Amino acid sequence: MKIVKRNGRLEEFDPEKIRRACIDAGASEEVASDVASYVASRVHEGMTTDEIRRLVLSRLSAEDPAAAEAFRFYDRVAKGRITFEDGKMVVVEKGRLYLGRQVKDVGPRGLSSPEEVKGILEELEEDLRYGVSRRTINARLFALYMAVLKTGKMSPEEKKEAIEEINKFRRSLGWKPYVPKKPVT
Repeated sequence: MKIVKRNGRLEEFDPEKIRRACIDAGASEEVASDVASYVASRVHEGMTTDEIRRLVLSRLSAEDPAAAEAFRFYDRVAKGRITFEDGKMVVVEKGRLYLGRQVKDVGPRGLSSPEEVKGILEELEEDLRYGVSRRTINARLFALYMAVLKTGKMSPEEKKEAIEEINKFRRSLGWKPYVPKKPVT
């Protein structure tokens, strides 16, 4: 079954992509598989990836709100997309965006430097001070970690530096650091 990508290209629907994205957001294998099955049962020929994304976020929000939050956070830091409550989103190519308490410069999609990761960690620290739950912060940290591992815009050394910054933040909260399962490339 063919679905329509954001760029208008047709692509074969692959529920495995949904399962992996949910796991990358911190969902369990069971929840990720359930979300992928749910979406697969509702996908139809010609459905857009935006419509599929709404289904994913709806189901994931019901089953694992922290993972849904991390999914949205990952979209912002790795893909330059901001999700609103009704599941719609806006793509931010470049410019300034108001994100609550402060205006942020938004660049092209994908993390590009350890300094950018440090800025996001400062934002998470501020969120924590303003009452965002530790569970949500933990989910966002995992999403940030996955975004660092997946970016093609940083060298392996820069990725390691960014991961160390994330782990420094985790240790400051009394949490175990992330250890990559395979070499950082």
